[in-house]
Amino acid sequence: MELFATRPTALAESFVMLFQLIGVVGLLLSRLLPMSPWARRGKVIFILGLVGLGFAGALCGSQPSGFSLMAGGTMTTLLVGMNLGTHATDSHPTTGTERPRLAQS
Repeated sequence: MELFATRPTALAESFVMLFQLIGVVGLLLSRLLPMSPWARRGKVIFILGLVGLGFAGALCGSQPSGFSLMAGGTMTTLLVGMNLGTHATDSHPTTGTERPRLAQS
């Protein structure tokens, strides 16, 4: 009798779901609490989630599982969520009357 009677595919799929959760928690921490010490921890957790999703998705891709597509889609969505609204114009609003500075020769 085996100790764990699960398929290896189910274990890899569980890792995809776990790293999806880790990525979302990291994204929420870093985006919702930008001025707190949790923002930096959230970015580390976010990167851990992305790397874990990459490995878990590759593991699912080598087995007959559709979770590799889900991992890739989640990675794309998380990256878009992290990059959304992080332009310099978002943090420093301008009135439109400022002129661009040109290089002096």
